[in-house]
Amino acid sequence: PPFFFFFYSLLRIMDYFNDIWIGYISALFMKKCIDLSIERCPGCDAKLKSPVLHQHHQHSLLDKMKIYFDEVRGMILPKIDVLYRSIENNLPHSTDKNQDQECYCRNAMIFLTNSHPDSMYWGRYVTGETDGIIYELITANTRKTKLQKTNEHTRKKTS
Repeated sequence: PPFFFFFYSLLRIMDYFNDIWIGYISALFMKKCIDLSIERCPGCDAKLKSPVLHQHHQHSLLDKMKIYFDEVRGMILPKIDVLYRSIENNLPHSTDKNQDQECYCRNAMIFLTNSHPDSMYWGRYVTGETDGIIYELITANTRKTKLQKTNEHTRKKTS
């Protein structure tokens, strides 16, 4: 029956807006906004003790996203391929890995290009089901990046 084949073909379509992929990008985006708010906090620069004197404590996550949104988007868009490669083993794939990478990356660019702070914040792209895996991936990739930087620094010192 034709309906069965149509339904079966729908099941075979890859979901390149995968929850882990979009959640990972959203979580990294939010983390970078938080990191920038700490890096640029006048209270931190002055080494003040009271949290009330620190801008990064006064602003909500949504406020931080509104302040740094365009800057962070500009940082993340050129790195979509690298971000994909860092978690590709945790994403579903078809039989064509090149097509998968192209589609995941294109959809991430569409997502970031068409997002704004409110939609990313209220969209809840990180859910209770995806929270654990997403933050494990972020932590693992952060450790890997720090290790690579440490190794590069060590190589430069010994050269």
